[in-house]
Amino acid sequence: MTPRKKITIAAAAAALTVIAGCSSSTYEERLAFLRKVANRGVDTYKLLYSQEARIDKARCERAFDGSGAADDAPPDSSGGRTPEWRGQVKEFFVDSCLSGKPKPVPGDLPYPASTPAISDSPSATPSPS
Repeated sequence: MTPRKKITIAAAAAALTVIAGCSSSTYEERLAFLRKVANRGVDTYKLLYSQEARIDKARCERAFDGSGAADDAPPDSSGGRTPEWRGQVKEFFVDSCLSGKPKPVPGDLPYPASTPAISDSPSATPSPS
């Protein structure tokens, strides 16, 4: 695992730990939702790939905005969904959309870096950094 992935996972875990302290949904419910959103991001990647469309951050963000995933998110506080939680949900969708692999949630084992989601990428699709 690269240092960047370790930092990202640690940051996500820390954010979820903070959010868990004042939530109206359980930590496990939020983790399950992040898994679901990550899989939606992968489905979006596959759809865009099948259409030979350019897969970039802006397109994945637009797909997220149109997906309704932010509105489906369980509340993370008694006041509803905090901006931090909404941002994390969006991050999981967009990162998964860009890579074609579900972003692992804290506690999950990440997919091996050598396993491509789809073997041949169209030339218009930039490789993830």
